Amino acid sequence: MPSTPEFHCSKTASETFSACAAFLAERLAEAIRERGVARMALAGGSTPRRLYLTLAEHFRDALPWDRVEFYFGDERNVPMDHPKSNFLMARQALFEPLGIPPHHTFPMVSDHQSDPEGDARAYEATLRRWAASSVPRFDVALLGMGEDGHFASLFPDTPALNERDRLVTVNPVEKLHCHRLTLTAPVFEQARDVVFLVIGAEKRPAVARIREGYTDLPAERLAAGRPTDWFVDRGSFGP
Repeated sequence: MPSTPEFHCSKTASETFSACAAFLAERLAEAIRERGVARMALAGGSTPRRLYLTLAEHFRDALPWDRVEFYFGDERNVPMDHPKSNFLMARQALFEPLGIPPHHTFPMVSDHQSDPEGDARAYEATLRRWAASSVPRFDVALLGMGEDGHFASLFPDTPALNERDRLVTVNPVEKLHCHRLTLTAPVFEQARDVVFLVIGAEKRPAVARIREGYTDLPAERLAAGRPTDWFVDRGSFGP
């Protein structure tokens, strides 16, 4: 039986970031109470940056942040100090303001950034070191959704969508003329909580498809196959 997404709609983007931040802080704190450590897969891009700034500014005292380990759902194949690096964005907006120990942050791309396949294999080995089963179970996986229904770097009509054995893969994205590292669908399917953060009227058609139960595009299939929480503003959700 298909799962029903849970939508949390706020009037403004700022209210959406605050609501999502509170939800994440609660889930991470619960994981720490139950297992001693919380592990989170982060999303990249401009929208999550505002969420991370909100967490760092308003939720500093909500939990012991030094007991959270931060991983990434995907990454551009650029150096860690590149302006488009998801790791750099998270380091500046979240890790440094909260004083997260460097050994609790796990970038997908190595310093040399010359061997993406090697980086993918190394990241998979990192995940398997703490996985109790064949697929690691993140406490929280934070995701965005593109207008084309992609999440992480699992884009429509790309090879990584069919990967069920590897945890991390290099996915060629022809329409962007690049390749990206990404966690694969089984990892997101096994996370304890999957949280989508979607802002802006340009995302309204994609959100409408989720609400209507379509299962064609990557985010639609994930939402239909397991519980998901969606933090959206009025612009993306509609009247």
